[in-house]
Amino acid sequence: MKEEHKSENITEHINLKRTEQDTSKLFQKIRIVYGEENKSWEEYEAYLSKKKDTFWNQWTFYKNGIIDSSKSKFYKLKIEGNKNDSILKGEISFFSPADSIPISKIESRKISLNYVQIENDSLVIKEIKTDKNIIYFDYKDYENLSFVGYISDLRFIKIDSMPEKLLLNRNYFAIDTEISTNNYFVELLE
Repeated sequence: MKEEHKSENITEHINLKRTEQDTSKLFQKIRIVYGEENKSWEEYEAYLSKKKDTFWNQWTFYKNGIIDSSKSKFYKLKIEGNKNDSILKGEISFFSPADSIPISKIESRKISLNYVQIENDSLVIKEIKTDKNIIYFDYKDYENLSFVGYISDLRFIKIDSMPEKLLLNRNYFAIDTEISTNNYFVELLE
């Protein structure tokens, strides 16, 4: 099942966007774009650590301004509300090439969203388990409306030639609203 998403980005022929690294943070998020606008282009998101390790997080392939979800792995995060609201509303949707696997071939699927949340003056990790590509959640702001989290999407796929065995397809996303971040979940992308 191929989903098409209209592109909202305008790209240059070759583009490497990166802001100065905040040395007080563990990771710097970069975005690499290459290709030709209104034709085919690719966008990649990676986290760079202080040690210069690279953790690839998202990649999006466009053809004529439309995302090719059969080749792309990406997420969209939306958090609504005001800083003064006690509870904000969050929505995250994510996509990967594994979404094109027929449902009849998937034995089971386990998705978890883990994110940092403030409760009673302490930071805790909240977890939401589901089997859907869209997750709705309540969120209490903990640092100037920033969000730090992680998605694990595991699919156990039937193999026609070996019915007694399953193939495990894994997709992981570090979720972050900041360019410079202390998102400890990034290391789980390894």
